[in-house]
Amino acid sequence: MTTTADSATALTTARISRLDVPEVDELSNPAVKGFFTHQQREEGLTSNWFRALALNEDDLGRLNAYLLPLLGTDGRGGLTAREREVIATVVSGENRCAYCHTNHANKLGKVAGDWSFGQRVAIDHHQVHELTDRERGLADLAIAVNNNPQSIRDDDLAGLRRLGLDDHLILEAISIAAFIGATNRIGIALSVPPNPEYTGVPQN
Repeated sequence: MTTTADSATALTTARISRLDVPEVDELSNPAVKGFFTHQQREEGLTSNWFRALALNEDDLGRLNAYLLPLLGTDGRGGLTAREREVIATVVSGENRCAYCHTNHANKLGKVAGDWSFGQRVAIDHHQVHELTDRERGLADLAIAVNNNPQSIRDDDLAGLRRLGLDDHLILEAISIAAFIGATNRIGIALSVPPNPEYTGVPQN
């Protein structure tokens, strides 16, 4: 049965989107259905943001084919998992997307082995002394891509090269920052709440 969002209903953690949200067993796209089955098996949940986008499931399938490898789920080399999550976390924090902020801050904390690390990076990475110079450079680049890409100059990219990033990695970092910014805007427009599991708050 499809969950219908009533405009008069107050936003709660039980409401995933302002629009209809299909149940997983109603989906017909094998890749999308398999994604949720895998997520449920591996993480014990289905994430609200992806559930909200499953309304147009073929679009979600195409989006996943690009987004998930970009975040490193295919085991690719290059940027580390921590670097990818630093980029995603600072952009999500900058855009104040409730779902993406808590999701990526939580994932960054897990990768770093310190839950507070992800939270602090999301608030203001300039105050996080544990960041490496390379991570700090990537975070600064991500914010520039998100807030004012016209401000980026050749000297900025040259500085990243001096930190050990080649042009392939710089392009990957720019792509992550830009695409996460787009996911933030979708989440905000649909008012997607974070999964309780991402906040560290135990469920009763």
